Amino acid sequence: MKIFLDDFGIFLGRKRNRFIVKKNGEVKEIVADDVDSIICCSSGVAFSSSALNLAVENNIHVVFARYGGWPYAVLMPASMTGSVRARREQFIAYNDERGLILAKKFISGKLVNQANFLKLMAKNRRQTNPDLAEKLYDSGKLIDEVNERISEEQGLNIDEKRQQLMNLEAEAARFYWDSIRQILPPELGFTGRETRGARDPFNAMLNFGYQTILFPEVWKAVSYAGLDFYAGYLHADRPGKPSLVLDLMEEFRQQIVDRTLVGLITRNIIKLNEVLAAEEIEEGRVLSKDAVKILLTSFQERLESEVMFNGQKGTLKSFIYSQPRCLVRFLLREADYVPFCLGW
Repeated sequence: MKIFLDDFGIFLGRKRNRFIVKKNGEVKEIVADDVDSIICCSSGVAFSSSALNLAVENNIHVVFARYGGWPYAVLMPASMTGSVRARREQFIAYNDERGLILAKKFISGKLVNQANFLKLMAKNRRQTNPDLAEKLYDSGKLIDEVNERISEEQGLNIDEKRQQLMNLEAEAARFYWDSIRQILPPELGFTGRETRGARDPFNAMLNFGYQTILFPEVWKAVSYAGLDFYAGYLHADRPGKPSLVLDLMEEFRQQIVDRTLVGLITRNIIKLNEVLAAEEIEEGRVLSKDAVKILLTSFQERLESEVMFNGQKGTLKSFIYSQPRCLVRFLLREADYVPFCLGW
């Protein structure tokens, strides 16, 4: 489970092998073995050093994030797992054919998941809304065609082809998000994908899912594999940009975040007029506390759901952790890298 701290006046302490969460006189005890991460999204949370030490002792990452923004700090053990050889190969691979191969694989995983998600929604609407179903299926096929063009790109290294790959990815994104727009209720006000500073409900929930839930999970998986967070392939180098984490996230965005949110909205589980926080609530907060509770529960359930991938059965969360290990084997030239994607 995750401990989510997002309000003023919360105190996180320790009592032997348990975390103690205190707020307004209420006390909750949580056994450390049951916790996989602690996420703090408020500047008004206090920690005891012993609680942070308990987290480190149990390999529990403590993530500090701003409302609606990327995490700005992650507390993790000083010791790293994985081999130095893998990290050396990670840097070398950037300048040879492996860097381009991986960039294409990351995009391919994303596009296959996008296309298959649209086809799944088309299948579910075949009886109730055949016109929309046909449009969704056609968009999925268009994304498949873009993916084919990506697979045909050849080069010696990623720097030669990055812009072309990103242009193709953007082309597929236009098909995908336009299809998502047609699925969502018009009153949601979704006109297209926005990242920074998005204030409409759907983009705000997407950002929360990607940044506060998926990003820390992939960050942790990369650290366990002993790889460098900042040395990616698809995403260009930039100071402070964890490019490899962003690369690996691409394969899981649709299956964990997009699918969860579309399900919550189309099944009327989350009330559209209660998604955004009132203006007078803590500065910087975008989503209401009630919405956050629903999202946390739903994302956790999705992470723990079992799927079949590459002949193996496991939870979505388990595959987040296995993909960086597969990446290590590819970098060491021990095996091919198969991007994570699910059928429809």
